[in-house]
Amino acid sequence: MKSWVSGLKKRLDLHLDPDSEEEFDRYFVEKHLPILRFGLLVSLLLFALLGIDDIWAAPFSKYETWGIRYGILVPFFLLGYAMTFTKLFRERQQTVMVVVQLVSGAGSVGIIAVLSPEEPANYFYFAGLMLILFGNYTLFGLRWIQATAVSVLLIAGYALTVYVVQKPFRLHAGDTAYLSYINGNLYLLSTFIGSAVVGYVMERYKIVEFAQRKELERKHDAMERLSYKDGLTGVFNRRAFDARIAEEWGAALRNGRCLSLIMIDIDLFKPYNDANGHQRGDDCLVAVAGALRGSLRRSKDFIARYGGEEFAVVLPETDEAGVVKLAGYLHEAVGALRLEHAASRTGYVTISAGAATAYPRDGDFRRLIESADRALYESKSAGGGRTTVG
Repeated sequence: MKSWVSGLKKRLDLHLDPDSEEEFDRYFVEKHLPILRFGLLVSLLLFALLGIDDIWAAPFSKYETWGIRYGILVPFFLLGYAMTFTKLFRERQQTVMVVVQLVSGAGSVGIIAVLSPEEPANYFYFAGLMLILFGNYTLFGLRWIQATAVSVLLIAGYALTVYVVQKPFRLHAGDTAYLSYINGNLYLLSTFIGSAVVGYVMERYKIVEFAQRKELERKHDAMERLSYKDGLTGVFNRRAFDARIAEEWGAALRNGRCLSLIMIDIDLFKPYNDANGHQRGDDCLVAVAGALRGSLRRSKDFIARYGGEEFAVVLPETDEAGVVKLAGYLHEAVGALRLEHAASRTGYVTISAGAATAYPRDGDFRRLIESADRALYESKSAGGGRTTVG
C-alpha cells in the first residue's frame, strides 16, 4: 500500500525523497495545525446550528437527524479537536483526519438516509457534504491523495445511499426526484473537481516551498561547515576551536568529568619554510595536520589549527595518563612522515606538545589553554620533540 501511494505521488509530482518525506509530514502538520483547529471548531458550530434548519427542512425526521447530528457528529468533532493537542495526533495526523472526515461525511450521508422522501427540503442536505469535500483539501490538513480518497468514498456513498433509500427513479416518483438526485451528484462532483484542483496547487506550492527551504538550509550548513574549516589543512580552524572548547568545558562542568587539551607546535618551522619555500611549508602543514588527525582514537576527540604552525587537540573525558599516551601517538605519527628538515637535530620534522588536564568547577577554559601553552613553551625551550604536561 505504501509503495503504491509513493508511486502515485511520483506520477502526480507530489513526492519527495524518502529522507525528506517524514520531515515534510511534520512540516505539513505544523503549518496546518492552527487552520485545522479552526476548521474543526467551525465545522462543530455549523453542524450544531444546522440542527435549527432541521425543524423546517425535515419536520418528519428531525429527531432522527438530531440523533446523528448531536449524538454522533458534534461529540466526534469535539473528540477530533481534543486530539489535535496530543502526541498521537502529531505522529498520525493523516490517519486521524482521514477517520474524522470519513465519520463526519458518513454522518452527513446518514442524515440524508433517514430523511423521509416527503420532507420539504430533503434535497438540500447534500450541501453539508459539499462543505466537507471542500474542507478535505483546505481546512483539515489532509494530503492531496488522502483527501481525494476520502472525497471519492463520500461521493460514492452519497450517490448509493440516496439511490437505494429514496429511489429517485422509481415509477410514480415525484417529477423532481430524479432531477434533484442528478443535480445533487453534479454539485458534489463539481465541488470535488474544483476543490481537488485547488488542493493540488496548494500542496505543490508547499512541497516547492519546503524543498527550497531545505536547499537553503543545506547551503547554509555547507557554508557554516566551511567557515569552521581551515582552508589549507582541512582540519577545523581557530573559530571552531573557540566554540568547541567552550562547549566541552560546559559539558565537563555539568557532568563532573575532566577535560584535557594538547597544544602542538611544529619545531623550527620558520627555518624549514625559509629553506624549502612556502609551497613546501604548506605541504608540511597539510601532512602534519593529517597525521595528527589520523592519530585521534575517538569521534569526540577534536583537532584544530590554532594559528600558523600551531595545532590544538581537545580531549573530553581524558585524564593525564590518557593525554600522555595520545601525545606519544602524535609524535609517532609525525615522525612516520619522514619529512626531511636540515635544521632539526633529528634531520626530520618533529613537534613539541604541551598538555593540561582540568576538572571544571569555577572559572572558564582560558586557564586550561594557559596551562597547555606554558607546557608547550617548556617543551620547545627544552629542545622540542617532546611533550610536557602542565
